Formats: sequence, structure tokens, C-alpha cells
Amino acid sequence: MEFIALLIVAYFALLVLALRKRQRTFKGPWLFLLRAFFPNWQFFHGLGSSPRLWVRAQDRDGQWSSWHPVYPRLPRQSTHLFHNPAVNLALSHQNLVEHLASDIHDLKEDADIRDCVSYQLVTRLARDAVENGHWGDMALVDAPTWSTPCAFQFEVRLLRLGQPGDEQLLLSPIMAVRS
Repeated sequence: MEFIALLIVAYFALLVLALRKRQRTFKGPWLFLLRAFFPNWQFFHGLGSSPRLWVRAQDRDGQWSSWHPVYPRLPRQSTHLFHNPAVNLALSHQNLVEHLASDIHDLKEDADIRDCVSYQLVTRLARDAVENGHWGDMALVDAPTWSTPCAFQFEVRLLRLGQPGDEQLLLSPIMAVRS
């Protein structure tokens, strides 16, 4: 119990240090491990683009499916007010996508995004969406049009609020599914 209290105090101490810095962003490879404790606060900077993850699959005949959003909107229910694990899981995965978008934005010219942990985690999320289509009872992809995919691709799009069309932020290479 004392250890947890110490971690909470350390968490808030790091937040205070971050707010005192001009940059207001933590940098450094070891700090990435603490990212789970720090939500992506960039939505407070104003309304703008929101990154979304899309996937598509290729069947054994070489035909590609249409693009499908990962975590389509779920219908609201009154029970979600008290117990909502599916939407909480979707929010944590969306946070991964937002961290990837932030890493893409902060990426140096000579760096490769595939080396970032956020890219690798989003790749696993996209692979699971194509291979399994669900996490437990929660559908990751709404009505997929593939049966047995042999390859997949994912895309991060910036959804612009109040504007038609999306902007492509990242298009992954074509990757094989696990056998």
C-alpha cells in the first residue's frame, strides 16, 4: 500500500515538473515506459484532427477488401453508465493511435517510424483486428468482408471535424498474417 502511495506521489511530481518546463512534453526513450500513466492531453489545444485506425485485408486470390475502421462507434446503453469495459478498452486502444500520430508528428527526418513502440503496438492492434475481428465480446471491425486473409495493411487517417474527407497520416506496408 505504501509503495502505491509513493508511485502516486511520484506521478504527480512528474506532472508538476512537466508543467514547469516550457516544452510541456516529456522526451526520452525511458520516459516512454511511463506513457501509460500520462494520457494524451493534446485534445485540449483546440478542436482539430482526430487520428483513426483503418484496416483492410487481402484474401488468397489477391483481392483486397474495402477499408474498415477499427472500433466503430458502439450503440449507447444505459448500463454503460455503471459498467463499460468495452468502451474503456476502445479508448485505451484509441490512445495508442493518438500516441502514434504524435510520434509521427515529432519524428526526425532520418528516423524510421517502424522503430517506435507506438507503431509496433498499433501494428499488433491492426493485426488482431484482421485476424480475429474481436477482443472477447467486443467487435474490433464492423462487418468485415474477408474470410481467411493472407495479408493486411493499416492506415492512420486524420478525421477533420466539420470538414469533408480525411487526411492520410500513415500507410503501413503490406504485412502477412500469422499462419
